[in-house]
Amino acid sequence: MAEGIADSSPGPPRLKGAAVDPVASPASPASPSPVRAGRSWREFASLAAVAIAVPLIWWIGWAAWRGAPGYNDFHDFWFAAKLITMGHSPYDKAALAALANSEGLHFLVGTGYSYPLPFALAMIPFVALPFEAAILVFNCIGLALFGLTVAAWIGWAHGWQPDLARRRLLLAAGAGLYPSVYGTIANGQANLVLFPLLGLGTMALLDGERRRGFAGGIGVGLAAVVKLTPGAMAVPLLLGRRLSAAAGIVLGAAAALAVSTFLAPWAGAGSGGLADLLEPDSYFTNQSINGFVSRLVNPSERTVPLWPHAFDPRLPMLVATVLFGLLTFLVLWRARTLLQERRGLALGLGMALVAALIGAPKGTYWNQAMILIPVGLLLAVEAPDLRLRRFARADRVLLLLWLVGTAVQTVLWIFPPSKSIALAPAVTILQSSSIYGLLALWLVFARRLLNSPATQEELRVGASGR
Repeated sequence: MAEGIADSSPGPPRLKGAAVDPVASPASPASPSPVRAGRSWREFASLAAVAIAVPLIWWIGWAAWRGAPGYNDFHDFWFAAKLITMGHSPYDKAALAALANSEGLHFLVGTGYSYPLPFALAMIPFVALPFEAAILVFNCIGLALFGLTVAAWIGWAHGWQPDLARRRLLLAAGAGLYPSVYGTIANGQANLVLFPLLGLGTMALLDGERRRGFAGGIGVGLAAVVKLTPGAMAVPLLLGRRLSAAAGIVLGAAAALAVSTFLAPWAGAGSGGLADLLEPDSYFTNQSINGFVSRLVNPSERTVPLWPHAFDPRLPMLVATVLFGLLTFLVLWRARTLLQERRGLALGLGMALVAALIGAPKGTYWNQAMILIPVGLLLAVEAPDLRLRRFARADRVLLLLWLVGTAVQTVLWIFPPSKSIALAPAVTILQSSSIYGLLALWLVFARRLLNSPATQEELRVGASGR
């Protein structure tokens, strides 16, 4: 080994006497030489500021253009927490609507509060504030946590080398520009406040030793208590024999549920109504298999069905969701040897979360802010230098289709077309554009997993053994 190299562990070498970077991860694949700590901390702050500034500007611009957003979903959270403090169940939709009327606040109640109990308890501190102040504080906390997580992720995945500084800055801006990030703010959704649990938890799952992987699983499990879909990440962990990390996800979710039930046993009354999430929902924000099938036959505020009430969508959407889940599991199973390696596990975790977002019964468009985690995993292991030419042409086309689907969905959200136009059925098909985009992204993960040499060799050996 060349003189002056002090660390023989896997990963980038460090020179004797070089300052240790407190931000960069030692496992970062894009850190081939040491970087001064001061420089990386300054860039960390810049990346966080950019990731925060882009949706913040969008928020301010929207308020100036169209007035303050409605923050519809935050009403459910705030009133659910208030009901608990009054000794009532947050799942009592009639009580929630009555409380809103008494407060002079009007919003689309829909299914009411439709999250597990722990999140309602976590929202109780916001009840001490008036609604307008509460949503402002909630969104500002979410933006801050989002920006810090984005900066930490970029440093972990792509290092702090000066030659990539511009690309890293563009990546941070792109994360902040993703439409579902602002959609989360406009609706007062919870995705951004969960970003540290999901983002930092995923980093620990991928690169942590046993204890750190278990802690990362706890973080992902806590996020899964609120959004459910991150729980799907336990599947590739189990197939990749990361048993302690998978156990962390289960324990994190179970512990949160147990503690919340102990603290407020009365508040769980009526939670069986969460099964309503499995009912058809044709509303345009439902960007899932459920939403796609429901819009084919049921009308909604913005869509006209192609075949009005031609069939009950329950069975078709259930069959389609199960088949898609089985297909995802089959891909992960075939790549199970690769899942024992860092690259394969990253692709498996990303694929599982994408599939969960597609298959979740009422996956709103705003929840797709979480898609930044799978995309971040993809870039971390396949393009740590942020050069997209590392992807095959077919993969680049699929990634472009994902972005096009997102763009079309965003345009239809901001500029809803009239239901009376002649092409209304075609618009109904377009109202599922983000689902099509997610399917394209799913295919990228499937291709990378199945086309890897390790998976191909396993398939060849399996075929020759039959």
